[in-house]
Amino acid sequence: MNPLPQLESYTIRTFDIDCHKQLTIPALVRLMQETAMQQVLDLKISVWDLEEYKLAWVLIRKRIEVQRLPLLGEKISIYSYPTGAYRVFTYRDFRVYDEAGLQIASASTTWLLMNTETRQMSRIPVELLARFSGYFPPKESCLPHALDQLPAMSKPVADRTYQVGYYDLDFINHLNNVNFVKWMLEALPDETVGLQKFYRMDILFLAEGNLHDEINTEFEQVDEFTYLHRLVRYEDKKVLAMGRTIWG
Repeated sequence: MNPLPQLESYTIRTFDIDCHKQLTIPALVRLMQETAMQQVLDLKISVWDLEEYKLAWVLIRKRIEVQRLPLLGEKISIYSYPTGAYRVFTYRDFRVYDEAGLQIASASTTWLLMNTETRQMSRIPVELLARFSGYFPPKESCLPHALDQLPAMSKPVADRTYQVGYYDLDFINHLNNVNFVKWMLEALPDETVGLQKFYRMDILFLAEGNLHDEINTEFEQVDEFTYLHRLVRYEDKKVLAMGRTIWG
């Protein structure tokens, strides 16, 4: 069976840009997520197709790399496709191209199936795996898998606290992964986020954020260009996510 890359085209709109008129990282993540959703709908493995199994896809690891961010009015194309499965894990790649056909960003992701009643991970039913495993491309054409470990913080700086609101939730009723990314980045110094170039972000999603949770953002500067990130639930001090960003 031939590979099945999902292609979606987008025009960069004003609601997705920053003060430099370029696409924000959270907006880029949102567009990638929408592209993947369109494909799983086509493959009939979306969250709605999985309701009868009481299962839902959950993102657990992500690596985003950016060569450049597109500007207001630019048209971009995002390709997304499943790249493999191993035990309980599945993998998905994203590649972003500008109008000239040049790759300007990419992401590799790792996913689990979660039982929506127990909120525990679940093995992939054979009949579901058969719906998309035939589309896996050759390994040599896939991006490296997202990292499964990140360095621990030694001297975290607490920045601010967010409370999860209703519009922060996604369609399986937990904190949308875009907010994880946004809240980590917003904790950084203004001169980093506003003036430096974003190159890479690694993020591990460790636990769910739920409605009304208070979540503290923490970061630690490792060197001139590298930061570690952490989101911690205030009530029980549970780490919900860890991250690392590289700037230049």
